[in-house]
Amino acid sequence: MKNLLLNLFVILIGIYSQAQNQFLEVAYQMEMKMDADRVISNVPPAIRPHVESHLREEIKKGIFIDYILQTNGTESEYKMVEKINNDQTPAGIILQQITAMDKEPLYKNIPERYYLKPIVAEKAFLMKDSLKNYKWKISKEKVQIAGFDAFKATGVLNDSVAVTAWYTPKLTMKDGPDRIWGLPGLILKTEFTMNGTDIIITAVKVDVKKEEIKINRPTKGQEISEEDFINEMKALEERVKEMMGGGVDTN
Repeated sequence: MKNLLLNLFVILIGIYSQAQNQFLEVAYQMEMKMDADRVISNVPPAIRPHVESHLREEIKKGIFIDYILQTNGTESEYKMVEKINNDQTPAGIILQQITAMDKEPLYKNIPERYYLKPIVAEKAFLMKDSLKNYKWKISKEKVQIAGFDAFKATGVLNDSVAVTAWYTPKLTMKDGPDRIWGLPGLILKTEFTMNGTDIIITAVKVDVKKEEIKINRPTKGQEISEEDFINEMKALEERVKEMMGGGVDTN
């Protein structure tokens, strides 16, 4: 009897270790549904009549960006798949601006609950902040995503942003796209609205890797919190507005 229990214990430890040492590469696609009126309001009035109808049509189609998540269960890297984009339509220019700000990978450390995000904006920053507590509520609702049974969970970000996520308990990592995390399984899909833009991120392919995935922890840039970085960007925006308006006689 003792030998049987010992054998079962060894088997369970082996299964647990295998799950913890699993390496995944997940392809996600992010869809952004933007508020056309909000976007058009930022277009200079002189050119607005020439681009408005085309811009509304392009925004209605949605803007799509591909990402890859590489994770070893404790650390992960979430990186945009860079593509050559010479599209000079208004929607293409918006996409170029988005991708220019998101070239560097996002690093997450799950056990220590923090993330790092290098961003170059006037100078090099290294945003470091804690991973948020989404206060997840799990339901029994189930769908199929990328070949896995995925269960629905709802949470709240920063006490105001409603987040819906779908996770699979078949892959036991508490990870997911972007800064989304904290469920008892890999998050395959998430939906939320930020600054008037609906964001939907969906896994399209999941590869379980036999070889080890090494995650690089970013180190370059002035370390800054997310809140301080946002304040820096607001100050930069004001400086740009002052420069653009400098020397112009408004009388």
